[in-house]
Amino acid sequence: MGWITKWRWLLLGFLASFLFSCSFAGQTQSVIKVEDPYASDNEQDFVGLVISYLALPHGESTLVRLPGGKTMLIDTGSAKDGPVLLERLSERKLTRLDYVVITNDQPEHAGGYSFLTGEIPVDTVILPKLTDQTIIKALPLRATQKRITAVAASEIKLGDGVSMQVMLPEEPLFLSPQNNSLVFRLQHGSLRFLFASGINELAEERLLERHPDLLPAEVLKVGDQGSNQGSSQPFLTKVDPQVAIIQTGKLHDSMKDGHSEVPKRLGESWAETYLTSRDGTITILSNGKDYRILKQKK
Repeated sequence: MGWITKWRWLLLGFLASFLFSCSFAGQTQSVIKVEDPYASDNEQDFVGLVISYLALPHGESTLVRLPGGKTMLIDTGSAKDGPVLLERLSERKLTRLDYVVITNDQPEHAGGYSFLTGEIPVDTVILPKLTDQTIIKALPLRATQKRITAVAASEIKLGDGVSMQVMLPEEPLFLSPQNNSLVFRLQHGSLRFLFASGINELAEERLLERHPDLLPAEVLKVGDQGSNQGSSQPFLTKVDPQVAIIQTGKLHDSMKDGHSEVPKRLGESWAETYLTSRDGTITILSNGKDYRILKQKK
């Protein structure tokens, strides 16, 4: 009977190995990365460019994950946004940032920098060259921290097929700090994402005059949280966005007169418009040819 017992043990071992391999295969399949933005509802499974326009109570901040995995944060919201911004990054399991872009020294764009860098290491800071000293005076940048200065009419290669095409600020500088913001377009394959920071109509007129070829974009981050002082009709006509995102903590129904016109202008331009106060964080998945929009109520 010994040989029967031996075969029983061998059979049990075989079954255990088979079940373990099936379980392991199932786990492997669940983490397979996808290149089609429509193949998964989970941004963590996607291997392309991921841009999340974060919903914050007061300021603006956008998280970019490059196809190779490096991360870039565009602006840091206000000082009051610090804990919320950290929560948004923690939800995405981020413990460090490769790049932080500061577009200007205004509280809604740079106010959260001190809190953020006290919690998460930042490798490199990207600043507009013409106003970098003003920003450095306002922020606790370390002398040893790596910096990249962005110059108008230049291109910064971020790697993984993504580049930053810089348009502003340019000489002569404007009196308004918002109009001296860093304005740029991210290019990923044939798709273009324009970031207008806090500029208004005066800066838009200069962009139309000096950089009209760089303005067209499939996706527009609307300037100055949707203020009526910006997003002029000539500017929107030239950009011709398919999607427009207004980063604001104010609900549309409670917007004052100073912010009520831009959604109407965008509607007249046939742009699909999102407000982070209403729609939550807006995430766009791009493979360089196609893109998909995900709304997240966070």
